[in-house]
Amino acid sequence: MNDPDTVPPRPRLGVSRCLLGERVRYDGGHRRDDWLTQVLLPHVELVALCPEAEAGLGTPREPMQLERGPGDTQRLRGRESGQDHAPALRAWVDGRLPELEGPAGPDGYVLKARSPSCGRAVPVNGQREPGPGLFAAALETADPSRLLVDETALHDAAAREAFVIRLFALARLRERLATEWTAGDLSAFHAREKMLLLAHGRPDYDRLGRLVAAAGTRPRAELAAEYAEVFARALARGTTRGAHVNVLQHLLGHFREHLPADERAALQTAIEDFGAGRRDRMSVVRRLRERADALQLDWVCRQSYLRPAPDELLTGEDPANE
Repeated sequence: MNDPDTVPPRPRLGVSRCLLGERVRYDGGHRRDDWLTQVLLPHVELVALCPEAEAGLGTPREPMQLERGPGDTQRLRGRESGQDHAPALRAWVDGRLPELEGPAGPDGYVLKARSPSCGRAVPVNGQREPGPGLFAAALETADPSRLLVDETALHDAAAREAFVIRLFALARLRERLATEWTAGDLSAFHAREKMLLLAHGRPDYDRLGRLVAAAGTRPRAELAAEYAEVFARALARGTTRGAHVNVLQHLLGHFREHLPADERAALQTAIEDFGAGRRDRMSVVRRLRERADALQLDWVCRQSYLRPAPDELLTGEDPANE
């Protein structure tokens, strides 16, 4: 296992098999996603899934349509046979979900959009609004804060960056809690994640701080489970440009006694440019990180906000003329 304090984590990622290029779709085809397979996969531990194929529905198979059933139930109606395939799929989910929810389960998922099993917003006959596919719904019900996207999120730079940062943060926490951690270890982890958590809101950060303060006085497993729940919920809340500006300003404050006024002013301008939408955030993060490393500002250098994931997975490069 990686030392969670010194080595970047290797997240566990659940992925729809058709997105990997496997020919498991209903028509015998695939929907290979190049960024996922070529860029992200080398950095993660893969958990490949295809609920429909693994439930024994065959490949190729008839196309299926979600359909509203009695109460809140959903049917998975074969368009050719009229057969309801939901029982077979639910049996597969019931058998697989305990493993996926266990300690070796994925930190996040990338599932196939519009799939009646994996999609997050799938047309449902008999209701106006789209709904999640049967497998996606089971994952969301088991853990509403779960990191779960479809592949379309990987095609938007901002959504992809947010997904990657959240995935690696969850992996860092999993690896930390998988060790024989002490109260000091948890406190150090919380300190390293401070700026990242504050970008997502103060209340959850403060609640996590109270949990850290209680380490040593509460059962370890109980405290770890609550810390993980609040941590995941905090990251699931999302963030705003203004919140990031506040975090960047906070980090810049640590340079006050270490940089000449003109260099601080240049960094301040970069932050303001990001706040006004004229610059991407990661270019500012990299500039702060480079200067913190050069000045050996230990507290700043240790912040996961400055090193949330491998650079090649994150958007934004400094302009060539800088």
